Amino acid sequence: MRRTCCRPEAGRGKLYTSMSLFNSPSQYREKAAIWRLFSELPLYAPLAAGHVWRWFAVNIPMDLGTGGGEFTRDIDILARLHDFPRSQDWLYKTWEVKVSLLCKDGSARSLKTGKLNRTVSQLKGYKKFGSPSVSLLDVYVCQEGYMGGNIFPPDKLANSISGKIAELRPRGFGYQLLPFEPSRVGIGMFRIPTEWNPLRNTFDLLPATTHGPEQPFSRLADRLCGFFEQAQERRGKSFNQIVYCRDCRRLQLIRMRDEHVCPDCNADLISQF
Repeated sequence: MRRTCCRPEAGRGKLYTSMSLFNSPSQYREKAAIWRLFSELPLYAPLAAGHVWRWFAVNIPMDLGTGGGEFTRDIDILARLHDFPRSQDWLYKTWEVKVSLLCKDGSARSLKTGKLNRTVSQLKGYKKFGSPSVSLLDVYVCQEGYMGGNIFPPDKLANSISGKIAELRPRGFGYQLLPFEPSRVGIGMFRIPTEWNPLRNTFDLLPATTHGPEQPFSRLADRLCGFFEQAQERRGKSFNQIVYCRDCRRLQLIRMRDEHVCPDCNADLISQF
């Protein structure tokens, strides 16, 4: 299979067309969708849920500076947040991301309805790792034209959503839906019904139970904080995200809206496993 099929288009600032993201191979789609999510401030800002964020980190290995052991997966999204305006009580939130597709004819694909037990097991792994707040983020990538003739969530998702709520609620996991329609000229978002906050494009179905961070998560968080503070001095105060390059095995601080290659080794960060 060609590795270039889901890589960004030539040129910076326009990482994907709807064709390349919606039709990207399943093994690349999750990382490609996360990258697109963090290329658009209106998409990732609501994840902070009203908090001020110090940084977001994506696709970070759990065993990075934590001693390894049984924790060998990646954390899809990790955020360091605090309350406005001057609180020094830092909050950490983590998300496991799953990506499904909504076609313009109203049908749905890649719902992963038979993989709920595996998803719950992954979320339990986050909590066992010591993450203080664990949520499932269901990202729905919509085919161009879906939003013009369909509602969200469609009736076809009712059983899937209710089944996940039933499994996640008693375990204290959060649950959010994030639909968006990438296009060749930007991003379209659903018209949120009047009972929803019109400034939010995520659907917050369950809040996550929170507690203090534990080891080995705390060691990883400390390492990311130290890296960010040093790297931010060089990068300036724009919206940069922490990523990890698997080729040179280094953390990087980049602006995912404009950058997709490692500044040290020039590896394509999106197509890395």
